[in-house]
Amino acid sequence: MDFTFLTPPLVRFGRGCITELGKETKRLGNRALLVTGRSFLKQSGILDRLLGILEEAGVSTVIYDGVSPEPLVDMAEEARELLYREGCNVVIGAGGGSALDTAKSVAALAGAPGRVAEYLNGKRIDGAALPWVAVPTTAGTGSEATPTAVFTDPARDVKTSMRGRQFMAAAVLVDPELTLTAPPHITAHSGMDALTQAIESLTSRFATPLTKSLSLQAAELIISCLPRAVENGQDIEARENLALGSLMAGIALANARLGVVHGLAHPVGHRCQRAHGLVCAVLLPPVMEFNLPVAAGDYALLARRLDLPGDNDTEKARALVTLVRNLNQRLGIPSRLKALGLKADDIPVMAEQALPSGSTKANPRPVSREDLEGILDNAL
Repeated sequence: MDFTFLTPPLVRFGRGCITELGKETKRLGNRALLVTGRSFLKQSGILDRLLGILEEAGVSTVIYDGVSPEPLVDMAEEARELLYREGCNVVIGAGGGSALDTAKSVAALAGAPGRVAEYLNGKRIDGAALPWVAVPTTAGTGSEATPTAVFTDPARDVKTSMRGRQFMAAAVLVDPELTLTAPPHITAHSGMDALTQAIESLTSRFATPLTKSLSLQAAELIISCLPRAVENGQDIEARENLALGSLMAGIALANARLGVVHGLAHPVGHRCQRAHGLVCAVLLPPVMEFNLPVAAGDYALLARRLDLPGDNDTEKARALVTLVRNLNQRLGIPSRLKALGLKADDIPVMAEQALPSGSTKANPRPVSREDLEGILDNAL
């Protein structure tokens, strides 16, 4: 057995831990670029609270609030230019996965020559990185714990990722209270993204005993609390367990990688212009069905923790697939990709774009282009 385990050097978790943001940022730098979305943090009052904490600690702050729900690579370029102009020496990402991915890219590429799009296109990363602090306000993407950033590049008409240790946060503050104002649909979609990450990292070809323990616990937490968090956003216990499950799934996927759901979700989400978590949720049951011949044992491990019925691994694995389908239905998530706008004519291109993905290559069952087309056709 031989593996490497990568995780942020500092993770603070708990209700109210956001009060430590100033202290943790100040030890890394004294002028911060705060990267966030266009409206949610401001409207919820979270932004003013963060600014007050940073000011009290003696950290001056410059705000970049141009990140959209599905970020473009040009947004990372704009934020990096602002970092240069303002002389910032530390980056904070506050918000959902899009804001965190943008923040980590700005920090990782702070000293890199050329444009951000070049690195998204595979250019080797050179130059010194800046430290960055992750403050997630949704529970689902796991971006706070991963060395990966995902963007759409309109010039190439693709949604893809870049990855490297430079992208890992120097500090992570997961305060479940910051997720209380997330609306139901965002809670549902991001929560299903987290569940997909937990299940795919559990069955990944690169999973280890360490990552599997995280994946199992993450999936169990998410399944038990996601409906409660969606149906009653002020249920702090459900929010707390969901945030913890998301964090654990993020750490697991950072080390084990994912699978075909994520390999397909990027091109499908880009083609249909739909939220990543929603696309993952629709794809998860059919991909689990496809993986049953090789992943039934891992699915059964989770099924036993959930006390699902079945006399053997195959029966318990199928019970888990049924549970996921029923969970989607309870959350108001459609069961077919056509409801998201995907057309039969789109399938060959989607399969072609998904085939070279690192997530696809980590899938427990090897896949061909024809396999990917079959999965999409069955899910249509």
